[in-house]
Order: sequence, then structure tokens, then C-alpha cells
Amino acid sequence: MALLFDLEGIIANFSDEMKRNFRFIHSLSLLPKPKVAFHAADADGVVSAVILKSLKEFQEAIFIPLGFQEIRHPEFGEFLKVLNWIAIIDLPPFNDSSIVLYSDHHLSNKAIAKNAEVVLFDENAPSTAYLLSKHFDEHLPENLKLLADLTTITDTASFTVPPLENIALKFLEATRQEQAWLLNDICSTPESIEEVLALFHDLSSQELEIFNNKIYQQRIIKLRTLRKKSIKLGDQLEMADVIIIVQGKEKILTSALVRTLFEKGVKISCILFPGKQFTGISLRVNSQLPASVLERCRVDYLANKYSGGGHPRAAGGRGTSLQTTLKGIINWIQKHEFSYKQYDLRKS
Repeated sequence: MALLFDLEGIIANFSDEMKRNFRFIHSLSLLPKPKVAFHAADADGVVSAVILKSLKEFQEAIFIPLGFQEIRHPEFGEFLKVLNWIAIIDLPPFNDSSIVLYSDHHLSNKAIAKNAEVVLFDENAPSTAYLLSKHFDEHLPENLKLLADLTTITDTASFTVPPLENIALKFLEATRQEQAWLLNDICSTPESIEEVLALFHDLSSQELEIFNNKIYQQRIIKLRTLRKKSIKLGDQLEMADVIIIVQGKEKILTSALVRTLFEKGVKISCILFPGKQFTGISLRVNSQLPASVLERCRVDYLANKYSGGGHPRAAGGRGTSLQTTLKGIINWIQKHEFSYKQYDLRKS
């Protein structure tokens, strides 16, 4: 029954971008082949999918990039549950039927039942790609092992050097930290689910040669221009323990903005993305925040209240209206006795 629903009806009030994403995912879902779901939002999800694609038993599958907004949607989520999945990676286990493989490292998914023949789960692992690389080590080419290793930096934000600006930097001549920035940047360029899937296929076929691809180099240049602008914005904001930012129409690179805020001493960032039907939430905790403080203000617990999840220091979810979401988050901030400042970029 979940296969029968009114797609156009449920997305009627979505943004044009979200409508395209839902339609694209729906079209992939109807293809009559076994399917692999992977997290669309970051390098870890993309590299994890590339690792599976390199394995013989998954090469004929349809790979579908997904985010929380599709999985958590009341009707679309029910539709996704009953599809013929064979693997789910770097996402919550949302499948109804048993699958071949499940792999993830998000603490918020630890207690959820994993209905899979092979379960690779470790909440202490630095990335899902790391878990897959270790498990399938003897079957993987060295290039994929290298990319999996780099996700242990990108997915934990363990960068020890500033963001790269040199587009001419050769990947194999770069340091491990520089390589991680190159991987992070190329996986941050997609602006739609369709572009995420294209990146996955290009990375699968080109491997490290993708960093010499002029199309992706131009996208990285655009990304880095946006990053400079976002860093400048962060430098202009007055600081507090928690900074709440309501995203406006003008795009910003949230990772760069948050990094700048943390360098200035902010403890927690909350970026809100208001939409017609719900408000997206991105939560991050400064890596310098002591473990004793972190344990009493886990952002993954907060995200769980908003149909989301993630890590203790990085999580996301979605609320209803902007005002209701703001009220709940501010109550949480005040409960933990943090100071906060709120900035609405729609008004800037």
C-alpha cells in the first residue's frame, strides 16, 4: 500500500529544489533493480557508496542518495521502507524487509534494530567509509582505501590546516590534510540529489583522476569563493556561547561560517533553514568544548526531538514552523545556562 501515494500532493508546498529532489528519488526508486541507499549530504556517504559500487555483489544495484528529509517524511518515508533495498549505508536503518548489508557509525542509530545479514556498526568509528574499508580491505583498490581514510578527517572535521585556496594543487602531491580538504570540497559542490548521484558515478569511474576534472575544478572555485564570503560573515558577528543563524535567500557555506565562529570561541552553532512545510536544523559543537560539558548538552539528543539524529558534536533534524523550532531550541539553550545570540539573515 505504501507504494501508492500522491507524490505531487505531498510536495505541493515544497521549494522548487526539494520538489526536484523528491521527484528524482521517486523515479530512481521505480527502477526494477535492487537498491542501495546512501547518505547524500557529505563525503562519507559518497565514498561509502563508491566502495560498495566497487564490489561485485553491488555493481548492478541502483544507488540512491537520500537525506533525512526524505526518510523522515510521513508518506514518502513509508514508500521508501518497502522498496527492495539490499544495502543502507551512513543512514538510519529504515528498511522493512531484511537487507544484505547495513553500515553506519552515528550514535543516534545505535538502538535501532538493524534488519540485515551483515551489520557493520560502530558508534566510535570515525566514519562509515572507514568501517567498510576495514571490512572489505582485501577487495578494495588502494585509491578507495585512501579516500576512506580521508573521510576520517572530513566526517569528524579533524582539519589541522586552513581551508585550501590553491585549485592547482595536485592530489597525489598534497599532504593528507590537504587531500582531505580536496575531498571535502569536491563532495560539497553538488546542489541537488541528481548532482550527488553524478558525483558518485564520476568518483566511481575516475577515482583520483576526478580532481583533475575541469568541471569539478570550476565548481570547487565557486565553492571557495562562497567560503570566503561565509568566513567574512562569521568575522562580523558578535559572539556568545551559542549562535543561532536563520538562513536567508542568499546562500552561505555553513561549514565555513561555523568553523569561523568556533575559532572565535563559540561553543555551539545552530543553523536554521526555514521552509514552507518545515524548518531544517543543523547543530554543531566546538571540538574544544570539554567532554564533561559535551555530555550534558548532546546535540544529537536535541536533534532526536526534531526527527533527526547524528553525533554528539554534529547532528541535524527538522522542526515545524520557524517560530516553534526557535522557541524549542532557545528553551534548550536556557536550560543549559548558555548565553546566545540570534541572527536572521533574511533581514540582512
